Amino acid sequence: MSFYDRLKYFVKNHSTQSIDFLGMNTVKRSSDVLSIQSKHYLQASELTADQETIDKIVKVIIKKDRTHRYYIGKKDNNIKEANKEIYKYESLCTHNVTITPNSEGNFDLYLEGIPLGQIPEKFNPDVRHYLQTTILMAFAYVKGGPYKYYDTESQRVQEKNEPFDLSIYIQFS
Repeated sequence: MSFYDRLKYFVKNHSTQSIDFLGMNTVKRSSDVLSIQSKHYLQASELTADQETIDKIVKVIIKKDRTHRYYIGKKDNNIKEANKEIYKYESLCTHNVTITPNSEGNFDLYLEGIPLGQIPEKFNPDVRHYLQTTILMAFAYVKGGPYKYYDTESQRVQEKNEPFDLSIYIQFS
């Protein structure tokens, strides 16, 4: 028996024994994985009518961005091929989302430490229950702002602007 065959035999026999000895199982059981208990999608414009607050939060998110991957990395010739609007900051998001109870029995939502507004009352029972018993995962994506699109009439890439908004995702696991 060659050295390679002996090594292969040793690894084959001892690797399965050591896994059995340690009681390790390479297959994950469903009880080991966190399951989603509750999830909610919100728009910042649903929580506040104050566009200045939304703009202030978006400016903080843009300032903290280190990638500078605006227009999702597309150049003007890629925008022509995409044949849709490509927003300058659409790939930017923040995980700095905080939910805190207030004195009225509702929950305030903060993005980047800036108060955005109250979570809608219809979500309060879920938030109240799951905030104490599960793990919170939340993030907010920038929507709106400057965007580019290909104008077929002028045969050029045009740039326009719309008000900022934020898509907020809240999940309890």
